[in-house]
Amino acid sequence: MRLFHRHGMLLALAIACSLHAQGTIQHALSPADRAAVQQYMLSEDSYQKLLATAKDARASKVKIDMLDPKAHSLDERATDLNNNPEVHALLARHGLTAHDFLLGEYALLSAEFAVKYGSQPGIDTHLANPANVALFRRHEAEIDALSGDDSNN
Repeated sequence: MRLFHRHGMLLALAIACSLHAQGTIQHALSPADRAAVQQYMLSEDSYQKLLATAKDARASKVKIDMLDPKAHSLDERATDLNNNPEVHALLARHGLTAHDFLLGEYALLSAEFAVKYGSQPGIDTHLANPANVALFRRHEAEIDALSGDDSNN
């Protein structure tokens, strides 16, 4: 019973965090940006670049904050990332522009929301491109391991 209560609380916390992150994404993206995220199709190559960038950022202790409540568009956030020399250099090492990085990350995050929380009330899954959902499912264990999410284990 106690274990069930703990998992129920963790699920509620995960949903609350997801709603907050999803709200921040919705705020940070213009309608045109939201359409671009929905239409963007992650390829294995673009996914591998995002993965390598995330691993490199963790190893070199470079923080890439893709959610900024002050930014109101993908271009604004990309400009902010480009103005950080460490982040700009990190992305360049992996052949990514700040715009491409953000678009890919938002697309991947939207797919994750759809897979993990899509059946929960209040979760908007319309940004999730079905091809990106399929890619997320193929790499879910790898993504969870990198993010420290062991909710599926």
